[in-house]
Amino acid sequence: MKGVDWDDLKIGLKVAEARSLSGAARALGVDVATAARRLERLEAAMGAKLFQRDNRGLLPTSAGEKLAVHAARMEAEVADLRTALDAADLGVEGIVALTTTDVLACHLIGPALPALRTRHPGIVVEVATDIRTLNLSRREADIALRLARPEQAALLARKVGTVGYALYAERGYLDTRPKPADGLEGHVLVDWPEDYTVIPQVSWLRKIARSAATGLRANSAHLRHQAARAGLGIACLPCVMVAGDDGLVRIDIGDKAPALDLWLAAHRDQSRIPRVRATLDFVAELAETEKARLQGR
Repeated sequence: MKGVDWDDLKIGLKVAEARSLSGAARALGVDVATAARRLERLEAAMGAKLFQRDNRGLLPTSAGEKLAVHAARMEAEVADLRTALDAADLGVEGIVALTTTDVLACHLIGPALPALRTRHPGIVVEVATDIRTLNLSRREADIALRLARPEQAALLARKVGTVGYALYAERGYLDTRPKPADGLEGHVLVDWPEDYTVIPQVSWLRKIARSAATGLRANSAHLRHQAARAGLGIACLPCVMVAGDDGLVRIDIGDKAPALDLWLAAHRDQSRIPRVRATLDFVAELAETEKARLQGR
C-alpha cells in the first residue's frame, strides 16, 4: 500500500457518510471533480475498490467500511488534539463559532454582542445561521443555540428558555377585514411551504386558519414577517421577532400556538476552553434576561 494523504482519507470518510461524491464534496468544501480525483487516488493507494454504485448511491465495500471506521477515529483524534491545544491557551480570547437560527441570531444574539464585547473584548463570535444542525463533535461549531435538543454524542446540553409563537397582522390590514375568529374566514394567510411540517406551529396554523386564503408560502421567517408587515395577511411568527414592532398587532384566537424549547449545547471538551465557557455562560444569562421577550409575554 502506498502512502495515503489525509485529505484523500477524508474524502473516503465523507463519501461513506453521504453516499455520494457531491455530498462529500459539499462537506469538505471542494468541487465534485476534486472529490472524484481524490477518491480515485485513495483507491489506488489502498489497492482496493472502496465503493460500488447502486440505486441508493455509492455504498462502501467491505474495504470501504473498514476505511471509514479508521478514518472516523483519526478525525476524532485530530479534533481531540485541537481541543487539547486550545485548552492550553488560558486567555479568554479568540474566535467562538456559534450556530443558531437566523431569527435568534438577529433578534437575540446580535443586539447583545456589545455587552459581550464589553465583558470579554478578546472574544470574536463567528455566527453561522445554517438550517443544518452543525456537528459540534467535529468542531463545525463550538456552541449551538437551537430550537430542538442536539442529539450528538458527548454533548453538554441544557434548556435555557422557551420561544413563543403567535399570530400577527398589520393594523391597516385588520381594519379592512372581519374580526379574526377560529378558521380565519375572510382572511389571507402567510404560510410556510406546503410540505414543511417539521415544527408543530405549521399544523397548528393550518388548523386554526383552515378557511383562509393563502397569499404566500415561505420558509424564511424574515420574509413572512415582512409580508405581514406590508399588509399581505396574517402570519404565525416567533414573538421575539415581533417584540417592539408597533406596526404589527397580535391576534389571539383559540388555543395558543405551540412554543419551542430553546437549547444551548457544546461538546464536553470544548466547553472547558475558557473563551467557549465564557460565551456559553453569557448566552445562558442572556436567555434568562430575555425570557419574557422570548416567550412573548
